[in-house]
Amino acid sequence: MKYPHKNKFVIVVSLLAMLVFSHLITDLLPDLLVCFIISVIAFIILSRLDQKQIDAESRILSINNTLNEEIEQRASKLRETTGRLEQSEKKYRLLIEHASDAIYVINFEGRFTEVNASMCKMTGYSREELLEFKVEQILDPESLKTDPVLLGPDDLYIAVMRERRFMRKNGEVFDVEVNVKRFTDESVLVIARDITKRKLMEAGLKEAELKFRTLAEKSVLGVYVVQKGRFTYVNPRFAKVFGYEPAELTSAPSVDLIIAEQYKAVTLEHVRARLTGEMESVNYEVMGLCKNGSNNWVEFYGTRVQLDDEPTIIGSMVDVTERKKMEEELRYSEQKYKLLFDSNPLPMWMVDKDTLDNIAVNEAAVKYYGYSEDEFLKMNVRDLRTSDEWEKMQQSYSAAIPESGYAGTTKHRKKDGTIIEVEIIAQDIIMEGRNVRLSVANDVTQKLRAEELLQKSEANLQTILNTTDTAYALFDRELKVLAYNHKAEDFVKQQYDHDATHGDKLTDYFPKDRFPQFAELTERVLNGHDSSYELNYPQRDGSNYWYYVRQFPIKDNAGKILGLMVALYDITERKNAENDLKVAYQRIHDHIASIKSMVWKQSHFIRSPVANLKGLASMLKDNPADAEALEYMIVELERLDNVIIDMAKDAADHD
Repeated sequence: MKYPHKNKFVIVVSLLAMLVFSHLITDLLPDLLVCFIISVIAFIILSRLDQKQIDAESRILSINNTLNEEIEQRASKLRETTGRLEQSEKKYRLLIEHASDAIYVINFEGRFTEVNASMCKMTGYSREELLEFKVEQILDPESLKTDPVLLGPDDLYIAVMRERRFMRKNGEVFDVEVNVKRFTDESVLVIARDITKRKLMEAGLKEAELKFRTLAEKSVLGVYVVQKGRFTYVNPRFAKVFGYEPAELTSAPSVDLIIAEQYKAVTLEHVRARLTGEMESVNYEVMGLCKNGSNNWVEFYGTRVQLDDEPTIIGSMVDVTERKKMEEELRYSEQKYKLLFDSNPLPMWMVDKDTLDNIAVNEAAVKYYGYSEDEFLKMNVRDLRTSDEWEKMQQSYSAAIPESGYAGTTKHRKKDGTIIEVEIIAQDIIMEGRNVRLSVANDVTQKLRAEELLQKSEANLQTILNTTDTAYALFDRELKVLAYNHKAEDFVKQQYDHDATHGDKLTDYFPKDRFPQFAELTERVLNGHDSSYELNYPQRDGSNYWYYVRQFPIKDNAGKILGLMVALYDITERKNAENDLKVAYQRIHDHIASIKSMVWKQSHFIRSPVANLKGLASMLKDNPADAEALEYMIVELERLDNVIIDMAKDAADHD
């Protein structure tokens, strides 16, 4: 500024240099002209430069003053900032020193340049020991073989988070999560955290997840996980219920894929309410939609949890289609039961087994016993029984009835005081959580009296049957023995060598050679016709037993044939007498024939000598002295005498 001639000198020198240069390139111009022109140009330039220099110096002085002021201001601010930075650095160092995470700084050679107390505590080394180490000295040697430390001046401008295996001073190896980033141009800042416990938790979580998946995969219940309105997991059972593969459901855009149209809204609302936290858990039933278009019924139970920082529903699903069908059948059965109970023509009621109070009664009971429904419901079951039945009744209600039910008779008292005999059919049931006995009553008073009379009649009839000399046996249509008397029992034992019992089938012991004829006669009887015939049974001693057999159908009041009655009467004596009579008749007949033959024969023999005697007599009549004729007569008389003797012998022989 104070020596402007210096600048002019520089300019002149520059012009001379230009002149030399110009001389080199313009050999054709005269040197003087060139120098003159250059001098003029230089003068003009120098004049202008001087003026500009003066102006510039003025501006520079002004700027310099301004800069000095700004420098002073900035110096003041810098001092303030430096103070704040010093304070910040103190706070920073204090923060690093007391940080719960291990923090250290290393240079690009891997040497520690700074470590905090947590780093010392985590590794077991002192600060001084670590500052003498390279970072490789605290890393697991085995892990370094496959994952060496790589540090370069162009690396780590972006923070890197990864895991490393550290080794404590005592040789213990542990897992560490490190966050590495360039700190300065020559160093790297590392924040390290011991994740041993987290690793253990992760291992436990993986094991728990494996157990969960194992249980879920083999579970008979459907298991599902929902996030953001979609299935993220379903087990095979869940998918099978709806006819899908698990992957098909986890790739579906919404959970309502498996829900029937009319239940989609309520299902999605339940899912939304849990994912947003309006409710923690819910249990509900909906109609499902299977892959093939069919419907089923399912019950969902799900609870809201937080999984990977995401609201999640974890739950189970049960196919309740069969239960729904059973419930529907139960409702239908209850309707039928109520209809049967209310409209049954026999009196029915239900009794609380614990209190013995009537809790329900049908219209038939009201009409038959004479009590109103309100009166019945205020009564105890004991009020219907006679006093002599109370103990038996108490024992009955204290005991459980078999599944097959109970049937028995007891005495009841109607409202008008009439005592009736009733047959009770009862069954124990559970109704609204109470032990209840359902009973049906049938008045059998007249029936029992009729049965008593019938028993007396049967006893009289049995007496008659057992004292008669006729064998009676009653058979059903299959020829099974229903009843028989003693004579029939003796007959079966004697002729078939079989001990008769009720329920026997005649075909099991009836003689095979006789059965076809018997079956033919039986068929005729079962078609409504009576049958009678005589039958003989040869005995081992050569004799015969003869029976007169009658068969006739047994009909009910409607004329339906239920079976047949067989009656056998022993006619052996009569048959033997008839046979003896036939033999005697034959003998007489033979004797008469023999006499006839003998008389014919003897008459022939007698007539010959008689005829001769008649002729000789005539001769003697004519000639009494004829000796020859007399001699012939004597001979014929002897012959006649012999014939008479022979006749006498023959008669004796025929006797």
